[in-house]
Amino acid sequence: MKRKLLSLLVVLVVSGTVWAVTPKLQATLEVDGAVSDLRYKDGKIFVATERGKVEVIDLNSRKVEKKISYPKFEDFMGELQLAKVFSVDVSPDGKTIIAVIQASRGGREAYLYRGEKLEKIIDRKKHLPMVRVRFVDNSRVIFGLSGDELVLFDIENRKVLYRQPVGMSFFSDMEVNDSRTKVAVVDESGDTRIADVKTGKVIKVIEELNKDKAFDVDFKNNRVMSGGRDKKAVFYNLSTDKYRIFEADDFMVFSVALSPSGKTGAYLYNDKFDIRVVDTETGSVLAVLMGHRATPSNILFTDENSIVVGCDDGKIYLWRMER
Repeated sequence: MKRKLLSLLVVLVVSGTVWAVTPKLQATLEVDGAVSDLRYKDGKIFVATERGKVEVIDLNSRKVEKKISYPKFEDFMGELQLAKVFSVDVSPDGKTIIAVIQASRGGREAYLYRGEKLEKIIDRKKHLPMVRVRFVDNSRVIFGLSGDELVLFDIENRKVLYRQPVGMSFFSDMEVNDSRTKVAVVDESGDTRIADVKTGKVIKVIEELNKDKAFDVDFKNNRVMSGGRDKKAVFYNLSTDKYRIFEADDFMVFSVALSPSGKTGAYLYNDKFDIRVVDTETGSVLAVLMGHRATPSNILFTDENSIVVGCDDGKIYLWRMER
């Protein structure tokens, strides 16, 4: 039976104040392929897909502004296939898009897109098993490698500035903070490691809160949130060293997100693909986003009240929280 898109009104009483939070589905969009990464800048979302594209969507018009297609790779049978785009990011000045893509013989490559031109900056023969990429500034990026390593890379001089191990497990995800000075890394251990971007050195380890592999992490306003195979979303405030654990309904937490303030979080809640929106300070459930028809692989706050959800079926849902 098809599930209807619902809006759930949750009335919360906190310190004598009544809050009414209503999630409104503003639009459903579609891209070519499962969503593998989502970024936001200046009213646009940058969507990486598993079918060889990055699509740039204007949130005002809700139209695709640009489609960037990446080279196909050769599979083990010698046939050309569409390359999965593992990760995408946009530079602080908005002029450059970087993407990590699938390459032949199990390799990975990195491409820049600027001035309407596509340029390979890391070839598969460099043997860098890149999973995630994030800009540090307009000329440097940081890569997360599958072997639980960080690489700081000078894109103008094509130079590795450091290659630094952060853990001893298999890398899952990473996210930089607002000032791009720190990076949170999660892996199969379930721990969250905070590293200094300048040196790659681990400066804090958040241990044993996720008890199994962590899949996803977000890092906003000195707060981190991770989701894992143990069916928990973990919120941790680095300023106070206080944490809160949010339970899922017998389902692994593949995706999480924090609002810019870090005071609101969202996480995949159950096998019906619902997403819980929570107050990270009080632990209260603010709303439930319902109606997704495939696994929400990416959740992204574009402001305190707007949430973008990207799913494995190529659907993108634009939600607005009305308070």
